[in-house]
Amino acid sequence: MVLVVDPDPSNQRTLRDRLLRLGYTARSADDDASALDIVSATPPDVVLIPGQADQSKGWPELQKQLDNWGIPVLKLTARAGNTETSLADIIEQISDGDLKLRVESALGSRSLLKALVVENARLEAERLHDPLTGLFNRRYVMIRVEEEVRRSLRHAYPLSCMLIDIDNFTDINDNWGHPVGDGVLRDVAHIVTRTMRSTDIVCRYRDDEFLVLLTDTDATGAQIAANRMRDAMAAHDFFNRDSGDPVKLTASTGVAYWEPADKKNSTWEPQLIALAERALRAAKVSGPNRLVMLQTS
Repeated sequence: MVLVVDPDPSNQRTLRDRLLRLGYTARSADDDASALDIVSATPPDVVLIPGQADQSKGWPELQKQLDNWGIPVLKLTARAGNTETSLADIIEQISDGDLKLRVESALGSRSLLKALVVENARLEAERLHDPLTGLFNRRYVMIRVEEEVRRSLRHAYPLSCMLIDIDNFTDINDNWGHPVGDGVLRDVAHIVTRTMRSTDIVCRYRDDEFLVLLTDTDATGAQIAANRMRDAMAAHDFFNRDSGDPVKLTASTGVAYWEPADKKNSTWEPQLIALAERALRAAKVSGPNRLVMLQTS
């Protein structure tokens, strides 16, 4: 859609008719304020203005909104040195072919900007997500755990951190190959996500380890969540395309929990995760499918 901004109704009508004849949808506005209302409600693909319109009082605010939406501006100006030419004459001098060429050029820049926005969004998602499982990655959780520790300290809410390690996962890769191992990791990601609450933050921490931040969760709640996940893991039949029998797996789990009594007793995010790693090591030493829980000081 092309938005024509011009105070002269005759110019508006002429440009609208020509744009419609060329196959474009067109709207018009008398001034910058009216144009701003249209842009806010239904953003156009191109804004077409007289050459001097960007010097009007309301233009800076309109320009800011156009920049936010990435909407290109097409100015209709006289040829160099011909400053006395009126806008009506300029419109008449521009052929349909030239007008279409200018609009298509502006639309092309709009399409390129959209592609750049999509690509930037994709790169941002890749930066914070694990491509194999679709979960958040370690980079994201290291940012988020700091936020959650501050939130728990501010409101005196408990916070727990769960680390999950798939028992004997290296045997899966060694015996059946990495494609089967990748399928197991995706299944485990689904199991962990399904057995946690929507408010919990689940991420792939490293290799076959997953980390869960359990917000507003004390030791009892963390234990219930960990056991629910472990039971679901043990009951799941992991698909193995190279064998008729499903793969059965368990998980070792370490949990660190923190219950701030007041704002003077604080912790920090590395301590919480480090304690969860220590609990996980103790669980793995104890044998497969074990849960160890430790409290931060």
